Amino acid sequence: MKLCEKIILLRKKMGLSQEAMAEKLGVSRQAVSRWEVGSALPDASNVLQLSKLFSVTADYLLNEEYESDSDVPAVKSVTQNTRCKVHRMLGIGTATIGLLGNLLIYIISRCVKVYAPLRYYDEMMGGYRYHHDNIPRIDYSYFVKEYRLEVLIAALWIFVLVGIGLILWTVPPIRNWIQGLRTRNIKSGTMSHR
Repeated sequence: MKLCEKIILLRKKMGLSQEAMAEKLGVSRQAVSRWEVGSALPDASNVLQLSKLFSVTADYLLNEEYESDSDVPAVKSVTQNTRCKVHRMLGIGTATIGLLGNLLIYIISRCVKVYAPLRYYDEMMGGYRYHHDNIPRIDYSYFVKEYRLEVLIAALWIFVLVGIGLILWTVPPIRNWIQGLRTRNIKSGTMSHR
């Protein structure tokens, strides 16, 4: 199958008009038309852009030995699955580091006594009061303050949130929704410049 036939087949398979394809590639519609009738060939950078757009290899586009669209190498699906696995593993690892770090600080705070005021409810005054008696106690918040761990704990919670974000990014409906938002923003941005 010739390159011009492959371009037509892949463009129609994606449901793109010549104009829409030209816009995605940053070329004129006439250039796409010339490629499809075979009167001109795309240059190397355009072949690369076509391979990315259609999720095929440049080898598939240029090699006439591939006869049908069933011969199309599935490049994007393998790459996308690999990226999703990497994102998922990074997300799990990052969230785990954050959770384990916070758990470790909490466990240490339960073992190390710090000077914390005794908090009690005073019925006569109708509220909580604090009594400083210089007796070491187990208290998480005062442990964090005494050893100045606020920034570390905040960083560990950020790790947890980033990890959860990476894990959610691998969920196809969420990823498709975000990519749809990006596409709409890009299109609205290009429309406003015209």
